[in-house]
Amino acid sequence: YTIEARMVDASRREVVGRFFNEARSVNRIGNEHIVEVHDLGQSPDGHYFFIMEYLEGRTLAQELGQQGVLAVPRVQHIGAQIADALGAAHSAGIIHRDLKPDNVMLMPRHGDPDFVKILDFGLAKMFMDGMASNLTAQGVVLGTPQYMSPEACESKRDIDHRTDIYALGILLFQMLCGQVPFDGESMGSVLVKQVTQAPPAPRALNPHIPPSVEQIILRCLTKSPDARFPTMIALRDALLDPDRYLASSPPGSTGSARPAPPAAS
Repeated sequence: YTIEARMVDASRREVVGRFFNEARSVNRIGNEHIVEVHDLGQSPDGHYFFIMEYLEGRTLAQELGQQGVLAVPRVQHIGAQIADALGAAHSAGIIHRDLKPDNVMLMPRHGDPDFVKILDFGLAKMFMDGMASNLTAQGVVLGTPQYMSPEACESKRDIDHRTDIYALGILLFQMLCGQVPFDGESMGSVLVKQVTQAPPAPRALNPHIPPSVEQIILRCLTKSPDARFPTMIALRDALLDPDRYLASSPPGSTGSARPAPPAAS
C-alpha cells in the first residue's frame, strides 16, 4: 500500500487521546468502506502518528461543490455504502458522530467510480461492552452543527448509533436537494433549528425524488431517535430497494418527520 503519516503535537493530552482513539476505532471495524490504518505509535522525537492507506479520489464535499445535486440512483448507491460501513462500525461498538461530506471519499475501485471510504473517526464514541470513553464534559457540543442530530445538539449523554442515522439523512437530503435542511448565520441558530424545526419537503426542492426515497429521508430526520430506522443495516436495505421498503413498512413507520411547507415565492 501507499501510506500517509499523520502527526500531532503531543502537548495536549486530549488531542493525543482523540488521535489514538481514531486509529484504534478504525482498526476494530474491518469494513472495506472504512479507511485502513496500518500502524500507530510514537516517533523517536516524541511525535505521535498513525499510518493509513492513501486514497486517490475526491471527497463528497468536492463532488457536491461541482455537481450541486446528484442523480437519485447514484445517491442510493453512495448512501447504501455509507450505511453498510457505519453498520459495521456500530456492530463494533463505535459511533462516528461527525459524518459529513468532508469525511466521505469517493474513489474508483472494483470498477465502481463511486466506491465509498469513510474517514475521520476522531469523535467516535465507544458505547458497547463497557468501553465508553467520553473525552468531553457534559454540555460541550462536538461535531458540525449542520449534520448533528437533535440529541447531539443538546449535548445529551445518552447518544447512540441513531445519531449517525440522522446525519446520513442530512447527507441524503443534501445530495438530492443541493442544500442541507438546516442552516443559519451562527452555530447557535443551526443548533436551535435542528432541535425545533421540521425539515423542508425534499420533493418540493427536487421533484425528481421518488416518494419512497423522500419517506426514507424523512424517517432518518425524525427528532425522536426511536422513530428513525432502528439500525444502519435497515436503512441500507431501504436504500437498495425503496419501493419494497415503502410497501412493507407498517403504518406510521415512514414520514414521521413531517416536512415544513415550501416557502412562499
